[in-house]
Amino acid sequence: MQHAVCVLKFGGTSVGNGERIRQVAKIVADHVVEARSGKDSPTPVVVVSAMSGVTDQLLRLARYACTGTNEECARELKQLKQKHFDAAAEVVELREHQAQLLGNLLSTLEALEQDVKALQLVAQQGQDVTLRTAAVAAYGERLSVLLVAAAVRDLGTAAQAIQKEIIITTPPQLNDGTQPFGVVVGAEPLPRETAENAHALIDPLLAEGVTPIACGFLGRTLIGYVTTLGRNGSDYSATVIGAALDCQEVTIYTDVDGVLTTDPRLIANARLLPHLSYAEAARLSWFGAKVLHPRTLIPVAPRNIPVRVRNTFRPHLRGTVVGPVVNGVNGLSGARAITVRRNLALITMESTNLFGAPENAGQVFELAARVGAAPIAICSSSGHHLSFVVEEQAADSIIAALQHDMGDWLVRCRRALAACACIGSGFVSDPMSPAHAVAALAHERILVIAQGSSEQGITLIVEEKASVRALRSLHRELIAPVIPLVRHVQPTTKESSLATSASRALSLQDPQTDRKNIAGAQQTLPASSLH
Repeated sequence: MQHAVCVLKFGGTSVGNGERIRQVAKIVADHVVEARSGKDSPTPVVVVSAMSGVTDQLLRLARYACTGTNEECARELKQLKQKHFDAAAEVVELREHQAQLLGNLLSTLEALEQDVKALQLVAQQGQDVTLRTAAVAAYGERLSVLLVAAAVRDLGTAAQAIQKEIIITTPPQLNDGTQPFGVVVGAEPLPRETAENAHALIDPLLAEGVTPIACGFLGRTLIGYVTTLGRNGSDYSATVIGAALDCQEVTIYTDVDGVLTTDPRLIANARLLPHLSYAEAARLSWFGAKVLHPRTLIPVAPRNIPVRVRNTFRPHLRGTVVGPVVNGVNGLSGARAITVRRNLALITMESTNLFGAPENAGQVFELAARVGAAPIAICSSSGHHLSFVVEEQAADSIIAALQHDMGDWLVRCRRALAACACIGSGFVSDPMSPAHAVAALAHERILVIAQGSSEQGITLIVEEKASVRALRSLHRELIAPVIPLVRHVQPTTKESSLATSASRALSLQDPQTDRKNIAGAQQTLPASSLH
């Protein structure tokens, strides 16, 4: 690799319309200028999502094609075209650039129509439609890269849209009816093949001083079938490409300033976190924080490539850096962030034979995985007792499976629960943090159903109706105490005169004796005059 690169990823909100795409183009152009300024800044490689709402639109289009509802299919396609034509009218100003962009959009939309017809034919023949549906769903990114590349060129910066799939994946599983329509399962990136393909497509552009604008979300198999990396998988695709290029940093541009200590819609004094470790960020994502997709860090963490989260609409802010722990930067004491995950159920298993064989946790969790109910948290485990938390919608299926396969165990379930996760590497260095977390809920009379602990923090299971109150209490106790205003008591006339006299007397003293005299004067004043 001749060039040190960084990956800039822009989500669907960032490219939601023509005006926003112009903003994205300005950010990209600024990065290019910085890279060419001789300040050792890396050259940007850009990865973009589909325009906001377009992937849902394409999946509706695919469903209409599969069910033979041709009028709805035609209407959805017309709306999709108009959305991109409207954006095209805003993103470029030069006439020759407009003509080129419209031509590229029309060619891509014609290819989309051909893939829709192919999907209709496959559906009519009763064949599996997984791969053909993925091909249709991938057009959102193929269209958005054209818009972003045109906008960057319109600002005078050389850029080229890469509509080809960069990520090479394993073949996806065929839908056996258990997966929602359009969901691709099992298409996992192949690191070596992806790296070879990424360099083949991107290196020649970088050598010519052209900024690559690549598609997120999509990939292809070794034999050429189009695949996708799952809904909200564009962040993941950006880090896969970043790892393939061995980049210096991946920046995720989104619509928030970075990773906050908690949900700012619920807690007014939520704070921006300048740094997070990989483990902290992964745990936050697992317990419901929406800033990073849960799989985003998997490709980059083994390579120690940092991921920065920044706001497209406030690009002057540096955001949050997620990366390896350096010199204890992420080793602060106590919790770093608090998050909550709702709609959970607590499954409790107890042996009916206290003198029998101890429980086999591996068997339980294998059974849970088989019915699609992987545990979110394990709260307690002993020889004859096991409790763990699952999504509430999966509770019935796992209870039935456990009762069928483990007859010697009593299975109980408590629903309408939430997990409040207090996350921070500092829980190891501050052993009192878990105690403070539990005490915070006790002060508010919030019932703790169960808890689990790890080196990354503590998870408290509470009733869902109390989850917001619990979140506020934990944030106040562990992260951002609310400091009450101090009411100053007005001194009486006598107290005021005494204080004034003392002040005048002190002003005549030698400076070397001021400190002693101040202390003596304060001792003669009533306590109320010192507040």
